[in-house]
Amino acid sequence: GLGPAGPGADLLRGVTLGELADQLAELSLADLDVLNKACEHGKAPPDSYMCHLCFNKGHYIRDCPQARPKGDGLTPYQGKKRCFGEYKCPKCKRKWMSGNSWANMGQECIKCHIKVYPHKQRPLEDPDGLDKSDQSKVHPQHLCEKCKSLGVYCRKVQ
Repeated sequence: GLGPAGPGADLLRGVTLGELADQLAELSLADLDVLNKACEHGKAPPDSYMCHLCFNKGHYIRDCPQARPKGDGLTPYQGKKRCFGEYKCPKCKRKWMSGNSWANMGQECIKCHIKVYPHKQRPLEDPDGLDKSDQSKVHPQHLCEKCKSLGVYCRKVQ
């Protein structure tokens, strides 16, 4: 016959598709949600971990009390501080990084002159050195939405 083969095949013999569907229906989404939370959430992160949303220690970003629903905001970071952002122009695919990245603020692509929002943001204190080198570069204020909205160099406000 053309029945199921492999480990567990005997468990399925004689079980109709309808019975299987009934068993699956009994596993409610609430049950799965409880299982997921018990398995993943609430675990304390390592002492060195800093939440990349609120920049505080003691919880993972997924457990952050400041977390907003997906799609609520134009950038990953929704805090008030300046942070480090990674950008990629959707038109010309040019990539750049900036230590002058802000929540819901974009930077203009120097080639295409379109506003680009960061796809990744993280605290300035990250020890990988990338944001340290960025500090010495001249910040092109004419391409920065935050500078334009303030009317002054965005790094002057904290």
